[in-house]
Amino acid sequence: MEKRFYPRVASHFSAVVENRDGAHIKVLAVDASSEGLCVQCNTFDRNLITPGGSFVRDGKPVELFVWLELPFAEGGAEKISARCHVAFSRRISNNQCKIGMRYMEIDKKEHDKLIKYIETAMASNDKFANGLNDH
Repeated sequence: MEKRFYPRVASHFSAVVENRDGAHIKVLAVDASSEGLCVQCNTFDRNLITPGGSFVRDGKPVELFVWLELPFAEGGAEKISARCHVAFSRRISNNQCKIGMRYMEIDKKEHDKLIKYIETAMASNDKFANGLNDH
């Protein structure tokens, strides 16, 4: 059962995560919503992002800084950044993991870019789905 209150767009785009130690880790964002995102990475990078795969440190969720490069269908990309906390960390295969994050701080202008990206992607998905139904 879907527990989300906000639309989520399944899309692959570049993201960079900065961990507590200041290391920048390039990951693949696999979905985004107005409230958070999910990234996919290998287990080595997961351990840099969430030490040992644990997304809780000192009794609180691990906090990160994330830069996203949102691809728009008309070409080009919009870069946004946000401070996040980790909501989950899950292994999906022997060497691959997904890490879910929720935005804690995001600039209003950048959040507006994110909403535009989500709305554009959803409209594009609707057009594609409706096109499939026409045949």
